[in-house]
This record gives sequence, structure tokens and C-alpha cells, in this order.
Amino acid sequence: RRRHKRQRRGRGEDGEDGANLILSLYYLSFLDKLFGKRLLQARHFIMSRKSWLKMVPTENCDILMTFPDTIDDHTLLWLLNQIRVGIPQVSIQVRQHKHTQANAFFITTTFENLLRGAEQMGMHKNVKPQFGGGMRRFSCEEDNIYENIESELCFFTSQERQSIIKYWLDNLRAKQGEVLHNIHFLEGQPIIPELIARGVIQQMFPLHEQRILNQLMTSWVQAVCERQPLDDICDYFGVKIAMYFAWLGFYTNSMLYPAVIGFLLWMLAEADQTSQDICCVVFALFNVVWATLFLERWKRREAELAYRWGTLDTPTESLEEPRPQFRGVKRCSPITGCEEFYYPPWKRALFRWLVSLPICLLCLCFVFLAMLLCLELQEVVMEIQELPSITRFIPKILLAMTVTVCDEVYKKIAYWLNDMENYRLQSAYENNLIIKMVFFEFINSYLSLFYIGFYLKDMERLKEMLATLLIFRQFLQNIKEVLQPYLYEQNKLGVFTPKVLWELLQAIVLKYGRLALGKAQASMTSYSFLSPRGIPVSHSANGNPEPKRRGDLKAGFRLTEEEWDMTDSAMKQRKVSFTEKVDYQDVTMDTQAADDSSLEDSPTLVEEGMDPSSIFDSCDEDSDCEVLPQQDTKDNTASVCQRRRNVGEGNDDKKSWIDPPEEPKTVTLTQAEIESCMQTYEDTLQDYQEMFIQFGYVVLFSSAFPLAAMCALINNIIEIRSDALKLCTGLQRPFGQRVENIGQWQTAMEAMGLIAIIVNCYLIGQCGQLQRLFPWLSPEMTIISIVLLEHFAILLKYVIHVAIPDIPGWVAEEMAKLEYRRREAFKV
Repeated sequence: RRRHKRQRRGRGEDGEDGANLILSLYYLSFLDKLFGKRLLQARHFIMSRKSWLKMVPTENCDILMTFPDTIDDHTLLWLLNQIRVGIPQVSIQVRQHKHTQANAFFITTTFENLLRGAEQMGMHKNVKPQFGGGMRRFSCEEDNIYENIESELCFFTSQERQSIIKYWLDNLRAKQGEVLHNIHFLEGQPIIPELIARGVIQQMFPLHEQRILNQLMTSWVQAVCERQPLDDICDYFGVKIAMYFAWLGFYTNSMLYPAVIGFLLWMLAEADQTSQDICCVVFALFNVVWATLFLERWKRREAELAYRWGTLDTPTESLEEPRPQFRGVKRCSPITGCEEFYYPPWKRALFRWLVSLPICLLCLCFVFLAMLLCLELQEVVMEIQELPSITRFIPKILLAMTVTVCDEVYKKIAYWLNDMENYRLQSAYENNLIIKMVFFEFINSYLSLFYIGFYLKDMERLKEMLATLLIFRQFLQNIKEVLQPYLYEQNKLGVFTPKVLWELLQAIVLKYGRLALGKAQASMTSYSFLSPRGIPVSHSANGNPEPKRRGDLKAGFRLTEEEWDMTDSAMKQRKVSFTEKVDYQDVTMDTQAADDSSLEDSPTLVEEGMDPSSIFDSCDEDSDCEVLPQQDTKDNTASVCQRRRNVGEGNDDKKSWIDPPEEPKTVTLTQAEIESCMQTYEDTLQDYQEMFIQFGYVVLFSSAFPLAAMCALINNIIEIRSDALKLCTGLQRPFGQRVENIGQWQTAMEAMGLIAIIVNCYLIGQCGQLQRLFPWLSPEMTIISIVLLEHFAILLKYVIHVAIPDIPGWVAEEMAKLEYRRREAFKV
């Protein structure tokens, strides 16, 4: 700016150009203020609304049961009586949350009752070495043989305490003819699951333990380059979640091999076409073998963890409770002799063929049309030579965004179809849901890649599309997993509600609108009386004009000669307390009334009812507040205060900016209320599904994009910690579940490995790699070679599957030794 001023003074330009220059500088400064650091006011506004929330840990509560706002006293008293009579082992306190005004049951129990509950549910506990060691079902009569039985704090983990209480609650049965409003219970029907399914109970979840969470944050979330504390995760979240993170860590470690080899082959493939073809074929075969070895080695690792956590030899329940959402006609059970619901299997089959299948076909058509539109858009973009090369990725990004949005839509469709098929058992419900999710995701994620590779036969375009889908989808998924739980919690607590965001938008628009209006008025007033040289003049006491001190307007401030030469960094380091951006103008006494009237539009005034903290600025080292000239501070402050008093006499609904904002009253919320506003953990289905799609990207099209494994490895390193952070800070604590393995996902990934053999062999034969490497092959011989290569890969996969046992030998030996020691110990 100083250089421009010297050039203009040297050229002797007229006053109009000088005014235009200063106005342009003013607008540049104003835009910098508008889009620069001042946008941090949004953060300060949100934080000021959040600062009144303080959490107090909740004691003497293992499980929290909350109810909707519309609950009536009769329902609460009825349920309270049912629990106290049916489960006398638990103690319940009824409280009301201060902020949400919701009623809640705080449920806990004593150590002696926990011992009896552990025996009832058949909980496995560690046995002392002198009694054979290992794990066995707990028995109160032989309680002295179990480790840590002397310590009430160490014998049961918090997850085990909560599991015992949940077992009692789930087994609270209704008597014959039990009725609550319009809910008619069957004899022996579980009450609590039915009320949760009907919406009478809003949610039931265990509370977090802050001490253990702090330890997990240190040893798990923040320890990026260290092993996961799987035993601690199992003790706190249960076997099912610990098994997922064990699988994810094992998958990430195994991904290191294809990532390194794929990176090396990608560098070697840059030499010539022959090197590229050789690397493509070699890497495709390597990935097929790697996927088989990974899945077989995981089954052995899975057996080791299940043995360590006591779930390897857990017998399956022959009599499983029906789902609370299961509906049907009443009949007498042929097994129990009690009344139960029955749903004819032919109705479920009819719904599958007449509703589920057509909807799946419609989804397939929609994905296909979206893919064709994006590919056609890419063709149009590629034909326009004037566009930069980066624009060719825009259609691919649009397709990736469409696929990501369709993931959420198809997820809801799959849940709806599964609910309508009305499965009786939870295991059947979950297995059929996994099948639907896999089908939807397979079509949605891979259809465009199959179209490009099998129909267009363009390996270069296939590589670009695969890279875009893999990287962009993983990026969006990580952002969603981190932000969604946080935004959900803030919305429930009233921090990020639409009303708050609307108030924030109004405050910002009002402040900057008044600021812009004030600056525009100041500019027009100051430059309406310019000298022929374009320099503003002022009047002395005797009326003779005298040149002003060197200075200029900078965002509404007058800067002295000393401040004009200061650097921006020096300005940022200066501090002034309770200083607002005020327009200082040299005006005569006859324009005082006009100034007083214009103060009503000043951004330093706060309307009644607005949050003063959104307008008030207190400067610190990081703020962008400007500094008043030292020699004029006293006079200007007195002048401003006098004008504030004058304005205040005529406007009772205004308040001065100089008064510090009132501190909001602190609302102390309990840990139970805070966690009741958190999002519920949706089981491991979504997490496995995300990794399943990534696994398909790596093994299906490895011949097209060798760097896919490297991208997946980097994502998974982040994924482990982001999932851990989500569980520890953003979601309600889930109930622990005991599982032996990862279930149907093992079968789904083995099927993916088999499909990968067929896809990679087809791509090698149809995209020209084999013909270029062996030009003497005829078309018939090429087809025969591809078929032989495919059968050889399938045979190799089967040999590996048979050669590697699912359970390690040492695990089988240890289980036999433990059984022998137990028999010998109890003979004595």
C-alpha cells in the first residue's frame, strides 16, 4: 500500500483516482476481515452455548433406562413395580434429567447378587492354577476356586456387571393376561424387549467408566504405532467388538505385503508395455494367493482369541428367544406348550419374490443409469480440449458421491425389507440382513468397474475409476464416522440445533451488515471534501485549513504515522482489553446530531435479546482487533462513552458494547444425561461392510491398479483409531456380546476371493496382457490358457484351505490338558 501511495503521489494523479485507490484498499481490508479470522466468531458462539454444559460423573448406576417425554406416570409406576417384584436383586432410582426433562431409571445391584446372577447366566470365569486353570462356568458353591474372588472390585469387570443385570431385565416375564394400555402380553413373554420395541422405553444402555476410558484413550486411540490392547477392549466392550478390532488389525498387518509388492511392481511397470503386462499378471496371481492365505490364517488367529476369551467351546443355544419385533398369529408352542406368535413361512417366501426381488432389480437399474450418466458426462468432458486435465476427474467424483449416497439409501431399504420379512430369531434376521447388504453393496460399488473392465475393456479408465472410488469413498466414510456422532450429540444437547444455527446466522449477518453500512457512510463522508490533489483536509481552531497527519482508513480505524509503518505481525501481538472496532472521524460540531443518529446502525450496539458474546470482542494474542492510538485513547474513550449515554437516553432497548457480557449460568448435567443424548452404536455390521467393500476393491481389480493395497493400508491405519475414537468418545457404550468368530463375513470374504480369481483371469485374457506376452497364441489357445489358469488358481486356493487347519494344534492340546486337569483336581 505504501508503494502504491508513493507511485500515485509521484505521478500526481487526480483526486478521483486517489479516492478509488483508498476505497479499493478499504474493500480489500473489509473482505479480509469478513472471510479471515473473524469467521472464528462462529466457533466462539457455538462454544459459548456449549460452555454452560458441565458433566458430573454418575455413581451407583450400571444401566440407564430412559423414557420419552410423553410417558405417563401410570406406565412408569407399572414398570417400576414389575421390575422390583420380578427382579428383587436390582435397586432402582427414578430421576429426572435437568436439561432434557426426561425420566430415567438408574439401575444397579450388589456384589452378592452379581455372584448369583453369574451362576444363573452361565458366565465363564478364570480358575486358579491349583484347580486346573483355564475358564469354566461359575458356581457359587465352588466360588473359592476362581481367581480374584476375594476382591469385589476386581472379580467382575464393568461389562460383566452390566451383562448380568441385562440378563435379569431381558428375562422379566409377563404373567397371563398382563396388559399395559393397548399392549397385551403373552404369557411368559419378555417385558423389557417388548416395551423397547413398542417405544415405551426409549433406550437402555450401560454407562461408561471414565477411568477406563482414559486408559483406553492413551493405550488405544492415541497409540498409533503400538499393538491394540485387545484384552482391555474385550473386558470393556465385549468379545464381539474386540473380535472386530482384532480382525481389522490382522487385516491391516496382512495388507502390508500386497501394498509393498504392489508399489514395487507399479514402479517397475513404468519402463515399457512388456514390463507392465508382466507386473499385471504376476500381481493378479499374487493377490489371489494372498487373499486365501489371509483368510485361512485369520481363522487360526480367531480360534486363539476365542480360546483366550472363553468362547471357543461355547455351546449354541438350542432354544433361542424370538425377536421382540416378531409378529404373527397366536398358537400353542409345540416345544414349551405356552402361547406364542407364529408366522407362516410361505408368506415370507411370497414377500421375497413379489417385493424384495423387484426392489433389488429397481436398485440395480438405478445404479446402472447413474453409472451411464457419469460415463457419458466424462466423454463430453474429454472431448472439450479447452478444459484443464483435472476436469476429467469431476464425473468420477460425482459417481463416487452418488455411490456413497446410495449406500445409505440401500442400507435403509435392506433394513426395511428384512423387517418386513419378519424373522423369528435374531440370528436368522442378522444373517439375512448381511446377505441383502452384501448384494446391494456389491452392485452399487462394483457395477461401474465391471462395465468398464468387461464391456469397454479399457484398463486405463478402469484404473482411474478404481482409484477415485477407493480413495474418495474412504475419505467420506472417515469424515462421516468422526463427525456424525458428535453432531448428533450436540443436536440433542441443544448446541447444534437448527434454531441455534439460525441465531448464529442472524447475528453474523446483522453484525457485518451494520459494519458494512457504517464503513460505507464513513467513506462517503470522508471523501466528499477532497482537495484537488486528492488529500483530505481538516480545519484548525481559527478556520485555516491544515494538512492532516499522515494516516488512512484501515477497516474503519485511523492509523497514526507510527502505526502505519507497523507490520501485520506486530499489530497482532498488541493487546487491548474490551476494545471494539469504532469509526473515528474528524467532524465539526454542527454534524454531531447526524453522528448521534447514525450510531443506531453502529455494529457496536447490541439489540435487546441478542447474545452479547456473539458481538463482544475481547482481544488476545490471536485476535485481529485493531489498536487505538495511545495519545488519543483517553479522549476518544470519553467521547464514545458520552455518546453512548446520549443514545441510551433515547433508546431503552440498547445496551453498550463496553459492558462485559454476562456470564451464562452453568448448568450441571450428569454423565447419564450427557450419554443419553449420544448416538447408539449400530453393531459391527456397518464396520464389517465398509471393510468388505475395500477388500473387494483390492482383490477383484488388482491387475488394473496395483496401488489399491497401499491406499487401503493407509486408510486402515486411520480407520482403527477413528473407530476407536468413535466408540470411546462419541457413542453410547454398547452391551457386550459373546461370539466365537466373525460370523457370515468370513463366508462372504471367501466368496469374494473366489470371484476375484474369475475376474482377474478374465481381465488378463480380454484386455490383451496375455496376447502381448505370447503373440504366437491363437484366440482359441488364449481362451484355453485363461481357463487353465483359472482352474489352477482355484485348485491352489483349495489346497491352501485344506492344508491349513482352522484351529492351531497348541490350542487343541491346551483345551485337552485343561479338561484333564479339572477332572484330576476334583477327584482329590
